[in-house]
Amino acid sequence: MLFVVALLGILAANKLEAQEEVPKNWNAEKIRGNRFLPDATYLGTPFIFENFLNGKIELEDGTMIENLRLKYNNYRDELICYNSAISTQIVVDKISVNSFTLTDEKGIFHLFRKLYYTGLMPGDRYFEILSEGDISLLVYRKILLLSCPVYGEMGKEKNMSYQEAFSYYFYQVKKGFELVKPEKKSLLSKFDASNQKSVKKLLQQNKISVNDETGFVKGWNLIKSSGVAVNF
Repeated sequence: MLFVVALLGILAANKLEAQEEVPKNWNAEKIRGNRFLPDATYLGTPFIFENFLNGKIELEDGTMIENLRLKYNNYRDELICYNSAISTQIVVDKISVNSFTLTDEKGIFHLFRKLYYTGLMPGDRYFEILSEGDISLLVYRKILLLSCPVYGEMGKEKNMSYQEAFSYYFYQVKKGFELVKPEKKSLLSKFDASNQKSVKKLLQQNKISVNDETGFVKGWNLIKSSGVAVNF
């Protein structure tokens, strides 16, 4: 078991000149993990974000650790932390994490929270929070490794590829997870027949097309603010 450490004392003892920025509220005893070992090379990528991004981690005890270089492995549902001082990538122990955030290269903020999934293959998973509230909208950004036609690349034959398999859910603490698709029909199915007409009108008036993730989030946030009761 490796500790993710800033190594300030070791760096000073060895009189190394180059030092990376020290993460705020860094706690070497509480962030633990194992050294990251890359997966075998296949077509595609196990990451939705290829590069390490600026982020922070909230531990289970509420401790916030900022100014980290983080990467989320969507295939394995693992959070990876990079320490440039020792050029090491660490898979952070999920049991110690409550949530983490990433700011992508476009400046967009992404919040992931660990929740216990009670459906097929139950267990702790990282869900991205698309809209938070009494009923939250979540997405599990899973990437699968699936077989595909053999494809030659750089002299290597590959018959497996990483493919996105995102799952969307409404979530309430007392009721758990409710699967939903990022499309208008699926959204409307969460309302009683008597309310569906008013929801349609609300979306039309605000010119919101619910046919992808972006439209679904906009539509859901608008409906939440209107106070229409959800059948969940």
